[in-house]
Amino acid sequence: MPDFQLQSQFELTLDAKNRLTIPAKFREPFKAGLALVKSFDVPAVGIEPAEEYASFVEASLKGRHPTHPNTRKLERWLNSAALPGDLDGQGRITIPAAFLAHAKITGNEVLLVGSGRRFELWDRQGWESYAPELESAMLDIAQDIGDQPFPFDPGSGS
Repeated sequence: MPDFQLQSQFELTLDAKNRLTIPAKFREPFKAGLALVKSFDVPAVGIEPAEEYASFVEASLKGRHPTHPNTRKLERWLNSAALPGDLDGQGRITIPAAFLAHAKITGNEVLLVGSGRRFELWDRQGWESYAPELESAMLDIAQDIGDQPFPFDPGSGS
């Protein structure tokens, strides 16, 4: 588990060179490098610390037989959908056109959404369309999780 949480939502603007400025408060995890990642479940671009993304790929493939077709597909997606990058001196990253197209970002008005170990870059209207679906699903998700035992015993003093 990372020792940071990328949280909140930021209405931002891409500059003329498709550069995005990461809010200063959240730049530290990206100083050692980052990965831009095409999300497979939503039209967004993940922005993850490079080390976190490498750990995610490793955990996703761990224990899977390397020659199984689904393992190969997973490995192919996880690696081909990612692009390494760095923050520039002003805390900006350039978002390539293919990644903007994947996220259906056609203008320069974007939303940076905190998602714990990563940020997600969304088209503002895309997020506005998706957010009610996410909010609606939260009750079912919370009830499903609530039916599972909590990972620790609160009475044990841990």
